[in-house]
Amino acid sequence: MTRGILLRIAVAALSVAGSLVALELGFRWFRWHQLAQIDAPGDAYHFNRRDPVYHHRYLANATVRDQRPDYNVAYTLNAVGLRGSSNDGPKPAGTRRLLMLGDSFTFGIGVDDGKEFPALLQQAFDGVSLPVDVINAGVGSYSPILHYLTLRDRYLAWEPDAVVLWIDFGDIHDDAVYERHLLHDEEGRVIACNPDYVDGRPDWIGALLLRSALMKYLHSKFVRSYEKIRILGVRSYLWAKIRGEDTKLKAVHMLGRRRARVDLVKYDRYLMIRGLATQAELERYWARTGGYILKIHEMLKERGIPLLLGLYPYGTQVGPAQWHDGRVYFMFEQGVTYDDPLPFDFIKAFGARHGIPVIDTHPSFAAAADEQLFLPLDGHFTDAGHRVVASHLLRDPVFLGVVDGLVGRRARSTALFEPPHASDPPSPVAQSR
Repeated sequence: MTRGILLRIAVAALSVAGSLVALELGFRWFRWHQLAQIDAPGDAYHFNRRDPVYHHRYLANATVRDQRPDYNVAYTLNAVGLRGSSNDGPKPAGTRRLLMLGDSFTFGIGVDDGKEFPALLQQAFDGVSLPVDVINAGVGSYSPILHYLTLRDRYLAWEPDAVVLWIDFGDIHDDAVYERHLLHDEEGRVIACNPDYVDGRPDWIGALLLRSALMKYLHSKFVRSYEKIRILGVRSYLWAKIRGEDTKLKAVHMLGRRRARVDLVKYDRYLMIRGLATQAELERYWARTGGYILKIHEMLKERGIPLLLGLYPYGTQVGPAQWHDGRVYFMFEQGVTYDDPLPFDFIKAFGARHGIPVIDTHPSFAAAADEQLFLPLDGHFTDAGHRVVASHLLRDPVFLGVVDGLVGRRARSTALFEPPHASDPPSPVAQSR
């Protein structure tokens, strides 16, 4: 091979490398302008960070401005990366701690500080001098696998006196995803949920897609698109794109209708509320999530800490006008209420079998369906939606029974949380409106 040929090969290689670097920088610039900005030193992208033990966590000591098409709000993250005051230190004498485990609905995505339902509860307790601290441990996309790890490794040290685990109907999907990232010790004990590992091995492809904006774009636009077109056909794929539907979800459900070997729960976050899964299928899909809830229950039971499960609906389950704009993307029809009681009854039956009380807020949401309770595009609770959850809890006999047990007396709050008479002062929750 002559020296001239080698030189041309080297020049070509450098040209290709330079082009790839330029494209990578261009895609990173584009991505940077799409992400939310935060007011925290050393970071200008997002407040969610990958974590080698808990999969992901929020930044600590950060003030976040989250601006989306249907909201523009601020979040204050405390010293442990949670929302609300930092009450994770030694528990003051005479104080009881109520730990709220949940995901982005519990965290309060889309509403300003003090408007999320754990904060409303705290305001109500403070208003009637109940010595109960409410800890908002809601983190976006957390589900029972991650709740189990964080409770075991972090939150038990905070000495909670009672725990409410808010169940999202998408938890069966999240747990199916997180389970593949679990790492175990030699005795089979779960030690971490590491996003850089899949089925116990380093995920090199995932690491490349994570760190390269260009490769992520190419994989999304070409590799994944080809797979979806192959299943749907060109016409159906293009029509779904025009309608603004999730083409991956559409492809997976087409495979399901063809009785192909596909585990729908790994692809469809909303399978549990779509009305497609049978009781037997829900039992199979729930086995993983239910198993981790029971691990949490046993861990708390050993310490004499009561566990309650909380249920809330999605907008599609409340009324035809709720979550109106965003539901089409996830293959829900507009103007339709998906009021199948199976998901609620299924989890309440699970709780009854295992002696875990269940709080079902769905009736309160249905009674307030004339209000906008869910953000039209995003789908999380509005301010009004959070007030519905807080008001339900403050009138729920199971929840108030736990509060009574915490404070050692019948909560004086019970009467004050009833709808006020014309001559009575408004309740703390009403004042937060």
